[in-house]
Amino acid sequence: MNDIDSKTSVENTLSTSKLKTILSNHKTWLETSGRDGESANLKNCFLKGAVLIGADLSDANLEGANLYGAYLKNANLENSNLRGANLRGANLRWVNLKNADLKNANLVRADLMQAEIENAHLEGANLKMAEGLTSEQIAEAHTDEKTILPA
Repeated sequence: MNDIDSKTSVENTLSTSKLKTILSNHKTWLETSGRDGESANLKNCFLKGAVLIGADLSDANLEGANLYGAYLKNANLENSNLRGANLRGANLRWVNLKNADLKNANLVRADLMQAEIENAHLEGANLKMAEGLTSEQIAEAHTDEKTILPA
C-alpha cells in the first residue's frame, strides 16, 4: 500500500468549496443520467477526516483516496470505485456499498454497522478489527484468501 500512500498526498487535498462543487456536479450528473454535471473523480484525493454524511457518491471514482477517519454515515457509495482506498477508522454506518469495488482497501477499525455490502468486492481488503460487521454481511460480499476478516 505504500505506492498508494505516496500518490494520496497532502498535495491532493481538496478545499471544502472544491469538494462541495464536485459533489454538486456529481449530483447533477446522477439526476440527469450523465447529460449534465460531471461524475465525481476523487482518485488519490486526500480526504482524511472528511465529513460526507449522507453524500451520494454512487458510481464515483475514489480509487486510492485517503478517507482515513472519514465520516460517511448514510452515504451512498453503490457501484463506486474504492479500490485501494484508505478507509481506516471510517464511519461507514448505514452506508450503501452494494457492488462497490473495495479490492485491496484498508478498512481496519472501520465501523460497518448496518452497511449494505451485497456484491461488494472485498478481495484483498483488510477488515482487521472492523466493527459492526456480521457474518451475514460478509456472506453477501466477494472475498478471497487475501481478504483479512475481523477476528
